[in-house]
Amino acid sequence: MKSTLKLKTIDDIEKELSIIITCEKKQKSDITLSQIFDFLAESIELSIQGVGYTTKRTTINKLLGKYKFAKLISTGHYTKANQIPGFPPRDLGDPESAQLRLKTSLTAFKLHSGPFADHPVFGELDKKQWEKIHGILSSFLFGYIQLFGDEKLRFAKDRENKKERNFSEKKQNHHQRRNEDKGESKPSGHNNRKWKNKKKSHYKGNKNQGGGHK
Repeated sequence: MKSTLKLKTIDDIEKELSIIITCEKKQKSDITLSQIFDFLAESIELSIQGVGYTTKRTTINKLLGKYKFAKLISTGHYTKANQIPGFPPRDLGDPESAQLRLKTSLTAFKLHSGPFADHPVFGELDKKQWEKIHGILSSFLFGYIQLFGDEKLRFAKDRENKKERNFSEKKQNHHQRRNEDKGESKPSGHNNRKWKNKKKSHYKGNKNQGGGHK
């Protein structure tokens, strides 16, 4: 199921998950929330915990894996011709536990610096590459969830974020103007010349006071 979502980072996945949790929702098919959350959590867990689990890959398989990875990244989504192996998993029947598992796995991935496991199809991946895979997978799986009022909620969140950004920019510009104003309050070249003239006049006065007119 092609999704219009474009989740590129773990932070994007977390934000989308918070929207899903908040909104009223239903599944678009027989796949449940528990299956979606558990499968995604398992994928993230395997990327950081499956180190050492390797399969023999021939040179052809390695090249084919790189090609498939590049193809997926370029399209940015799964298609009917490129479905996810093993999905959907068995329904464990506990969406709250699955939700907690997914949250925990997302946090674990953010904190994990390496090493990372090989992908069963794409082969060796680093953290950034795995993050892209998780983003595309999340977009695909979340596409099975129909939200009610989700667009309104997203727009509200976007407005809130935009207000925060605007406030931060105004605050920064205000500080910048204050610093510029402080710089302009210093004596200018014209004032410096007046100051020098005054200083010179005062010096002559001192000389006259000391030696008088000759």
